[in-house]
Amino acid sequence: MYAIVDIETTGSYADHHRVTEIAIYHHDGVQITGEFHTLINPGRKIPHYITGLTGITTQMVEEAPAFDQVAQQVLDRLKDRVFVAHNAHFDYSFLKKEFEEAGLPFAAKKLCTVRLSRKIIPGLESYSLGRLAESLGIRIINRHRAGGDAQATARIFHELLRRDKTGVIAQALKRNSGETILPPNLPKGDFDRLPAKAGVYYFHNQRGEVIYVGKAINIKKRIAGHFTGEAREWNRSNIRNEICRITWELTGSELIALILEAQEIRRLWPKYNLAQKYKTEEWGVFRYEDRNGYQRFVVNQVVRGSQPLITFTNKAEAWSFLWEKVKEYELCPKLSGLQLAKGLCFSHQSGTCKGACQGV
Repeated sequence: MYAIVDIETTGSYADHHRVTEIAIYHHDGVQITGEFHTLINPGRKIPHYITGLTGITTQMVEEAPAFDQVAQQVLDRLKDRVFVAHNAHFDYSFLKKEFEEAGLPFAAKKLCTVRLSRKIIPGLESYSLGRLAESLGIRIINRHRAGGDAQATARIFHELLRRDKTGVIAQALKRNSGETILPPNLPKGDFDRLPAKAGVYYFHNQRGEVIYVGKAINIKKRIAGHFTGEAREWNRSNIRNEICRITWELTGSELIALILEAQEIRRLWPKYNLAQKYKTEEWGVFRYEDRNGYQRFVVNQVVRGSQPLITFTNKAEAWSFLWEKVKEYELCPKLSGLQLAKGLCFSHQSGTCKGACQGV
């Protein structure tokens, strides 16, 4: 009936990151009936800060299956079940992308235990997994690992089923409820009250601070577009988890909305508007053939129309990646743009370069 899911990943958004671990608990509405767990080889290095959070290292997943090798197994365990997760949008978006990469269609009804908990157990100071579990007397074993977090979420969901006396869960599963598309901390009433008119809208965090200002001809339609996941850039940020309230100002026309939006951004300096304005540069590793017939590599900024072999969010990550490949395959660091030495590269002296840089 229900599949309670937790995943660990290489980063925070599905477009550019991969799953490293998945755990699934089955629940029949009365009790937990089964479980599944596996590490996943993401096909890339796991960043140090992710290892610091989860304890999962690149070495740990080297012998693990790639997602496409277990995709059918995972799909079979999710098939014909309601997808349940703590902040369900995160886990669902990652798995949907992984299934797409594996060539398998995936769609399921979703329930978010953050949203359900806010309605069934109102008034708590925090609805994070750790704090919610603590408030319910549930001990999380192996925190920030898929198995431990999925088990805790399953026990929380069991408690929500037990306490749901007004049909909150059944209502959330209705096709037109709108619950499944909304950010975890946003009351549905805020969304329902949005006007279908031109104006400027404001997203507020838990402290009431404005974190984003936008404009729209139809405020409700525009905000629904943010939340449905159609705008892939939008889903890269943590803003979904921070939105706790929405306010708006009607303007009567798109032109006035445009002017007011610009004024409000200058007045309030919302952090997510600034994040879009000063977007992190994208860097890539490029390949080309020089006049001597050598395949050469170079790190450079990604621009429109360019075709990098792989991209990174900053130059340092791109350089680090290229250095690893140069060492792994004994390439010439000079021909890879990593050394500017005159004559032979420094690595040739140590024997790790085969001498392609002679005469260059």
